[in-house]
Amino acid sequence: MSNIQKLKSGSPIKVFVPAAISLFILGLSSVLLGIETGLKMLGGVILIYALISIGFYYFQTRSYVYLISSSYLLAFGFVLLTMETQYTGNHLLVFPPISRLFLIWMILSWIWLFYLMVTGQTRWKGNHILELAAIGVEQSNDAYTERPFPAREIDFTKDEILAMAAYLRKNLICIHYNDADKVYFVPINNSAAMDLLFRSGFNVVEDTWIAFDPSGMVSVHISRKTYLSYKENLAFDQLCNNLGNLFIEFLDDYRKGEDVRIMDKLNTVKSDFFG
Repeated sequence: MSNIQKLKSGSPIKVFVPAAISLFILGLSSVLLGIETGLKMLGGVILIYALISIGFYYFQTRSYVYLISSSYLLAFGFVLLTMETQYTGNHLLVFPPISRLFLIWMILSWIWLFYLMVTGQTRWKGNHILELAAIGVEQSNDAYTERPFPAREIDFTKDEILAMAAYLRKNLICIHYNDADKVYFVPINNSAAMDLLFRSGFNVVEDTWIAFDPSGMVSVHISRKTYLSYKENLAFDQLCNNLGNLFIEFLDDYRKGEDVRIMDKLNTVKSDFFG
């Protein structure tokens, strides 16, 4: 299996936007209103992030990763809201009992979250999908086209597709959209995951997708933005065919109860974290 990355490196700017906003609010409120108010304001912002994490991302994915991150953010926010900044030499006054409870909660959540980060479980794996699809694809000057590519016909039921969709969503691989009985899988990377909060819905032209039609046809569309994210011009039809067959393999693995094979395939490729 090739470990040569075919995708360009992503920009880290978007990933650090929430942290930059938090620091800006802390700095501005501390200068204008004092450090105590600044910390309370920061605690409020972090609680908002926690609510977004559990209220939007968890209910979109049902991934326990977002439960753990929400737990950490909630505890962190409450630590900042309950701690005292008027230090008189007694640390018990800085961290009263309720603050110490939240602090222990925060540390335990952080340890768990750190483990998930180190083992790569917090990353969205859309770029892994695109890297796998590009393996073995030759360079080519064939023109890009927005037309959907028919991969091949297979037998499946909608229940099987929706069950696999739930698995892929829970493991932060892709999200899915329904159009009547047709199901579209959209690979999501870390950068795109941040945009999910502001998405108005599915865009058949601007999104990269793999569709399972009730007729049995599996079709693929690679967006221009996705195609240009590769370092080289790749044979377009071959790339689309690989992507379609990859999801057909995922379905075969899932139906056989070997869904762990899906993760094994994804873990064989390297992918840029900031993509």
